[in-house]
Amino acid sequence: MSFKSTPLIIATALSGVIAVAGWVLFLSSDDAQSIATKPASPLLSPIAASKIVTSQIAKQQVSYPLTPEAINALVNQGDDVLAENTDQQAVPLLLPSSLLGSALPLMLDVNEFGDLIINKKIQHLFDFYLSAMGEESLDIIVTRIKHSLTSQLVDPALIQGMDIFSGYLQYLNQVTAIKQQFELEFEPVFEQSIDGINNSEYALENVIQVREMVLDARTTFLDDDVIAAFFGQADEYEGYMLRLAAINQNKALTDTEKQVAQAELDTTAPEWLLAQQHTANQLNQYREQYQTLQTQGASQAELQNFTQQSFSPAVADRLVALDVKRQQWQVKLAEYREELAVITNNAADENSDSEQQQLEIAQLREAYFSPQEIKRVSALDGIDSTRRSSTLSNNSISETNSISAHTTAL
Repeated sequence: MSFKSTPLIIATALSGVIAVAGWVLFLSSDDAQSIATKPASPLLSPIAASKIVTSQIAKQQVSYPLTPEAINALVNQGDDVLAENTDQQAVPLLLPSSLLGSALPLMLDVNEFGDLIINKKIQHLFDFYLSAMGEESLDIIVTRIKHSLTSQLVDPALIQGMDIFSGYLQYLNQVTAIKQQFELEFEPVFEQSIDGINNSEYALENVIQVREMVLDARTTFLDDDVIAAFFGQADEYEGYMLRLAAINQNKALTDTEKQVAQAELDTTAPEWLLAQQHTANQLNQYREQYQTLQTQGASQAELQNFTQQSFSPAVADRLVALDVKRQQWQVKLAEYREELAVITNNAADENSDSEQQQLEIAQLREAYFSPQEIKRVSALDGIDSTRRSSTLSNNSISETNSISAHTTAL
């Protein structure tokens, strides 16, 4: 397995370090205020906990990361504390829009002794509800997770599940602090390295440093078996990518020596990673040949026949179904883009207000897409808007330079 020696390797590794860390807790002032008004943690006296949280809120409007005491207060508050905000129900019956239609987390596993079996299902449950951060306040999300645990577990599994949840929140809270520190200290240097202005080895050192901070946060708040279940495979991938980046960035090695080092690294790589890479390479070759056939004017039947010959029947059927789904998506997206252009053009012509335009765009998205698809479309629209703005800016600069050149010539 081989990868090109580019700063993209560092970017991939670094994004993995932060992304694999989990859902970072970005709390709004409403989140922080809701925590401050809830009953204190049993681990502290009500007055002491109240002072800690209230003091934190007073220091800054947006309060993140929280103190460990505030996280404890949040997790250990009673299950009925949300009644005042949720029509006398501890857990809102309706899921936030981004989770509607999504498959609910699988039931957690318990062994014959009543102990919780530590596996990825637990993290999936936590992350499922935490993914709604921004739509719901943190205290509601915490209550949802606690309700899910209490509805399917009894002691000792329930106690174990709650302990893991508390540690997981503490860990994510600490990752928030690490992310802030990274943005302040490392990100400018990292971005310069990608642009070729600075030394990429320094960026790699920063990546490794951030990763070590994240790993330290895990061991502080989570047991080894939980860490292995939640992050084991991701850690193997990150470790491989960082070692690969170190080889590619080693100026003391010739290209041939780098290839030898990469081959040796592959011999120690996990089997699942090698199998995944083999599958990815096979799919890339398939896509290239498929696109070549399309360019040459192959019929749909010929394309499907090529797919059937390239893979096993089960895989081929899935790829054909995926291709049909992709085509349907492109048609739907194109129709949406046409109507979106009408809205944005009318807004420009009539100088209509931005709030009305955003409302019309939101209604248009809801008419075409599911809640999950809306997230994807919103991101695509943002990228498209940025690209257009960049193009306009570049064109403006070019025109200015052209005018300046003509003026100088005159």
